Amino acid sequence: MASNYPSDSKNAASVGSPATPQSDSGGKSGGAHRRLLPNTTLSNGRYKIERVVAAGGMGAVYRALDVRFNRPCAVKEMLDDFQNEADHNQAVEWFKREATLLLDLNHPCIPRVRDFFVEDERHYLVMDFIEGRTLGEVLEKEGNIAGLEGAHGVSEARARSWAQQICNVLSYLHRQTPPVIFRDLKPSNVMVTSKDEIKLIDFGIARPFQQTQRQSTIIMTIGYAPPEQLHGSPEPRSDLYALGATLHRVLTHHDAVNNKPTIFAFPPVRSLRPDVSPAFEQVISKALAERLELRWASAAEMERAIINLPPPSVQPVPQQFAVTPGNLERLTPSHPRTPSSSSTGPIAAFLRQAQEHLAAGRVEMAFAALQQGYQLEPNNPLLHKLYGQVFARRQPPQPELAIQAYNRSLQLNNNDPETHRLVGDVYLYVRRQPAMAISAYTQALRLNPRDFEAHRCLAKSYEETNQPGPAMHEYQEAAGIDASRPDIHYAIGQLALRLNQLPIAERAFVQVLTINPADHVTRFVLAQVYEREGKLEDAWRECNFVVNGPKPVNGQALEMQQRLRSVLRR
Repeated sequence: MASNYPSDSKNAASVGSPATPQSDSGGKSGGAHRRLLPNTTLSNGRYKIERVVAAGGMGAVYRALDVRFNRPCAVKEMLDDFQNEADHNQAVEWFKREATLLLDLNHPCIPRVRDFFVEDERHYLVMDFIEGRTLGEVLEKEGNIAGLEGAHGVSEARARSWAQQICNVLSYLHRQTPPVIFRDLKPSNVMVTSKDEIKLIDFGIARPFQQTQRQSTIIMTIGYAPPEQLHGSPEPRSDLYALGATLHRVLTHHDAVNNKPTIFAFPPVRSLRPDVSPAFEQVISKALAERLELRWASAAEMERAIINLPPPSVQPVPQQFAVTPGNLERLTPSHPRTPSSSSTGPIAAFLRQAQEHLAAGRVEMAFAALQQGYQLEPNNPLLHKLYGQVFARRQPPQPELAIQAYNRSLQLNNNDPETHRLVGDVYLYVRRQPAMAISAYTQALRLNPRDFEAHRCLAKSYEETNQPGPAMHEYQEAAGIDASRPDIHYAIGQLALRLNQLPIAERAFVQVLTINPADHVTRFVLAQVYEREGKLEDAWRECNFVVNGPKPVNGQALEMQQRLRSVLRR
């Protein structure tokens, strides 16, 4: 898959500002035919051009090789093909602002800037090379879930995942001082990697938000920008409107230019895609509110709303699999039967075979057994649960299919806590999206509060989304169910240290050592806790255990021993 970085804002409307510079073969730099050729080198031979991945009137983006580190990179180029000094200065200002802005940002959804230089009257920005496609391209190639009136788009589960990731990066941008407004969020400015991870691209018009000063330059993409941006007053909630418009587009393929009576009047998502859940439609509708005060108060609030949504519904798993998301959601069984929740009746033998094959790691043999069972009872929830396990365990895993199969099982039997937990496992361990796992594990625990694994995995999800308080609570719940697990007590201790809750940390590490007295890593951490609590005799005792123990001693332990010896005058 090719990487795509828009090289200019050719789809943006610039109102009341200098005209967007256009490439012109008659200009001083020769226009579009001056694209860099493969094997061209820049910056004293450091960057070797491989190919063009995007091009526009103001410049291009190339895939290149950073010869110094032997790694691919993206080289973004701005041509100096301007007819007057004002256009030149405006373009250079935007290009430099993008470089400066990105240098100060650090988020997994934002490509990192590696270099910035000028060569032969062209400005260059060197960034991480992102292998993937834009949301717009994914919609065109994979948005094959049919709706009404010609609407079609991606699955709700996939749109939710993208929405949660975009909310997370917008929340990061809006928390900067001053807040950074992206200002041009749309499908062509959002990349999707092979792991379905989101990357925001083209920060050329993003800028800090100044509440006391109206923006003199109005930049917007019709259909994605809210009313206040048209009047030159964008603010952080303007990005949420653009996100709502983007989600509406990828779910329905509806073009906002057809909105009636105004460009801001989007048709309800479910009027075009009835399969989308009412709850997710409400999230999008609130983001698309024309009045600022009716939208989500922040990206973080919108993200929490998405995380807490109930699982989306999906179409039944098809009779025959071509193993593509499109086929999975288009086809339906031809002979539906009464659903059952156990492995009894004529399908029982095939389900037992599938379970035995999965236990032995024979994934494709399990799949074959399930295909046979499907012919007998296509609406069996256990069948679809096992389909989900097949897709999750395949190499490479197929998380989208796994989630759809689990959700189909939940449509047939929504009271199975294990299936809810399996949905969470796909998000946490396969898709590496812990925020999306939280609602699934929470639902599993509503149905079975004594599920040790659900508590442990929910705690891990909270921990990986930087929520140490809820994470510690869930680890403590897990420890209450099974107190014999030293890893759980250690996790409690580490989180308590982060929260500066030293008595809790002390008890947790003591519990680890009660289970495994030979754990010298934990013993040294306990010594540190004692020292912070002022329990120096206890700290001295534990530190000496570590220093005089059979395992190699780290420098920190020796430093602590010397420090305590000095204080205690030993």
